[in-house]
Amino acid sequence: MTRWRSYIIELLLRNHMIIKEEREIYEFGLNCLVLKGIHCVSYFCIAAMLGMIPELLIIGCVLIPLRRNAGGYHARTKIGCYVFSCTYIFIILLISRVFDQLFVCFMALALADGIIIRYSPVDNENKRLDEKEFLYYRKKSRILLIAINLCCFTLSFLLNTFLVYPIGPLLSLGVCASAFLLILEKSKEIVKLWRHELS
Repeated sequence: MTRWRSYIIELLLRNHMIIKEEREIYEFGLNCLVLKGIHCVSYFCIAAMLGMIPELLIIGCVLIPLRRNAGGYHARTKIGCYVFSCTYIFIILLISRVFDQLFVCFMALALADGIIIRYSPVDNENKRLDEKEFLYYRKKSRILLIAINLCCFTLSFLLNTFLVYPIGPLLSLGVCASAFLLILEKSKEIVKLWRHELS
């Protein structure tokens, strides 16, 4: 990966597409791009193995934007992040097979809504939010949440009989998955504070 990255950077420098002072920034960007690509390919492989690519896409349409704006759990290492993310996607897809009772879906959605409204956005050690950013992400996550809830209700009650996939329950599962990541990160912070007080 290092040789490939260096080749791309040298090519950009030779063609005067970037300047030497920006080399480290572009190296970091390439690293992030490669890691994101590995994650995405792995998720699709897991979904293909389970025969659940449409479910992955529907849940991802909710989980990804909510995760970016509301925040949530972050592993300490890149390997830890990869293993956790793949395991989490695998578990979510398995849950989606039985997550089809509308009453259960909407009860879970209401609980997840409450968690996201109460705790988002959650920052982490790698990304601390100032007051302005906190208010921006809180507003954005709530707007997203309202839009997703409207889609859930509409697709569950009005269009469910015409759809091959139960999109409403899958969307609500995406919200629940995002809320669980918030709880994990919040729990990690509480444990850290508790340990600090004891020491």
